[in-house]
Amino acid sequence: MIDFNEMKQRQEEGQQDIDSLIDDEQTVLKHYCSLATEALLRLGAQKKAPVDQVVINSFRTGIALGLRLTVAGGEVQGR
Repeated sequence: MIDFNEMKQRQEEGQQDIDSLIDDEQTVLKHYCSLATEALLRLGAQKKAPVDQVVINSFRTGIALGLRLTVAGGEVQGR
């Protein structure tokens, strides 16, 4: 049977592991967002689209995907 101090130490170690994973997850998300932004701007530049239109379309598409909708022909549609 473990004593209180050992139990407390294990809990603190577990919390440190969780904090480390959260930091890793945030780093991965920031990197992914950076790559996605770069790709969107590059695609917009290829199509000679204004940056504000690229951003608006990206948000609309992201929201639609999050709501399990589709975007076809520039219009948001149900699945």
